[in-house]
Amino acid sequence: MTTRRTFVLACAMLLWTLGVAPTLAQVPGIGSLPASLDKGALLEQAKQLVAELTAMKQNPSLSPSDKGKVDSLLPQANSLNTELAKPQVEPSRLTQLAGQLGDLQKQVGSLKGMIK
Repeated sequence: MTTRRTFVLACAMLLWTLGVAPTLAQVPGIGSLPASLDKGALLEQAKQLVAELTAMKQNPSLSPSDKGKVDSLLPQANSLNTELAKPQVEPSRLTQLAGQLGDLQKQVGSLKGMIK
């Protein structure tokens, strides 16, 4: 249950951030990212996503078609992880990466729902 709560909280924070970040970027004098769009936190979520996908790939109860989905999501998650691990990421790119992370988390969440 804790993983589900963490996932829901992360998605809620991501949705809030995506709604607020573009607005704040247009306000003169603010121009920087809100504290909730933290590169370190996004990187940790991306690492967790890669770990979850890797574990799912090993799950014997996963159907062949779902394994194919995992196989297609894993490179995307690894790429996202690599981008977030870079020393500097432009604020606009960070917002894009946060959106991609949210999309991947939704897809992984739906796959997890099929396993149970």
